[in-house]
Amino acid sequence: MLVAEKPKILSIVKDKPYFKQGNFVLYLGDCLSVLAQLPENSVDMIFADPPYNLSNDGFSVHAGRMVSVNKGLWDKSKGFEDDYNFHFKWLEACKRVLKPNGTLWVSGTYHSIYQCGHALQALEYHILNDIAWFKPNASPNLSCRFFTASHETIIWARKEKKAKHTFNYGLMKEGNWPEDQLKKPGLQMRSVWSMGTPKPTEKKYGKHPTQKPLDLLKRIVLASTNKGDVVLDPFAGSSTTGIAAILNDRKFVGIDMEQKYLELSKKRFSDIKIIPKKDSQDIPAFVSTWTDEYFHKSAFDKPIKLPRMEVINYLAKFKKGDKVKLYRGINKYNKENELITSWTYNKKIAENYIIKDGGKVIEREFSPEDVLLDTTILNEVQKKSLGYDYKIDDKEVLIINSK
Repeated sequence: MLVAEKPKILSIVKDKPYFKQGNFVLYLGDCLSVLAQLPENSVDMIFADPPYNLSNDGFSVHAGRMVSVNKGLWDKSKGFEDDYNFHFKWLEACKRVLKPNGTLWVSGTYHSIYQCGHALQALEYHILNDIAWFKPNASPNLSCRFFTASHETIIWARKEKKAKHTFNYGLMKEGNWPEDQLKKPGLQMRSVWSMGTPKPTEKKYGKHPTQKPLDLLKRIVLASTNKGDVVLDPFAGSSTTGIAAILNDRKFVGIDMEQKYLELSKKRFSDIKIIPKKDSQDIPAFVSTWTDEYFHKSAFDKPIKLPRMEVINYLAKFKKGDKVKLYRGINKYNKENELITSWTYNKKIAENYIIKDGGKVIEREFSPEDVLLDTTILNEVQKKSLGYDYKIDDKEVLIINSK
């Protein structure tokens, strides 16, 4: 099971967590009550999937059968004014706990998203994008009197207009996104995302009536947070947000009023394992291919682009959990700040790369979030499978964003 330090923001919350293990924390109760207990400016990103208020005794289609659209009392409209006031209050509470550069994502259909959008503007959030999540496998329309609803809208907003928010542009552009039929390799990611509804494996313990696919939340988490960031979901449901956060080394705080869905969240969380183990002898072929083609160029001062996510996720286990002090030899053929560069623990090794004409050794301390691969953690078999044939590589560290 993944184990990590607990989010520091939890120490001030008076309500006892319903469930807490490592960086995965769940609260049973009203989100306004729990949010009021969190410190101001303490959360990096919020994803919210509030009630859409569309439980109106209508019908839809699921697995070829006609089913009720009613999801529960929590999803029934109380009239325009009460519905709007509800959205305003929870968005106001979220803004208080967001860091100045933090962002919030809110999803909805036409039943709710326009009220949320108005409330966001009234609260002086700064809207960054509206994402159209297109569902290729959306349910058909039974009445045949209007267009088949096949998308949801997701608004992405920043707490403060002048703040610099997190957006991992390079990863969104260059990353591997096979689940999205519209994303073209190497091109900018657009604001229309094509992804199916949750896979059967995501519902093996049961399902939430408005459950989001893991692929969707994975993209949102990776786009707008960094490792170690605190992600909060005030309407956690079965905690897809939390699963995406934990799988990508973030911290998660989830809140929900329904105990049965928090129980479902616990079961889903119990499935998370570290794969593969740290001492595994097997390096996947796609990782070896990348290191052979790109990684070793960094030692010869050639700029290296980020690999696709399956490579990043695998290599993430080969790095130390503490800050590291490293050296790099700089000469007229390279720069101090490439996207990915090779550094070393050994100052003498760094000196080997210096050319007398203006060369120098620079020294810097890096956090674990900056490290893609620390070769000192590799065993001999792993080093060979990643192409390490020289003792000089024994002290090499691959750094992302060395600025």
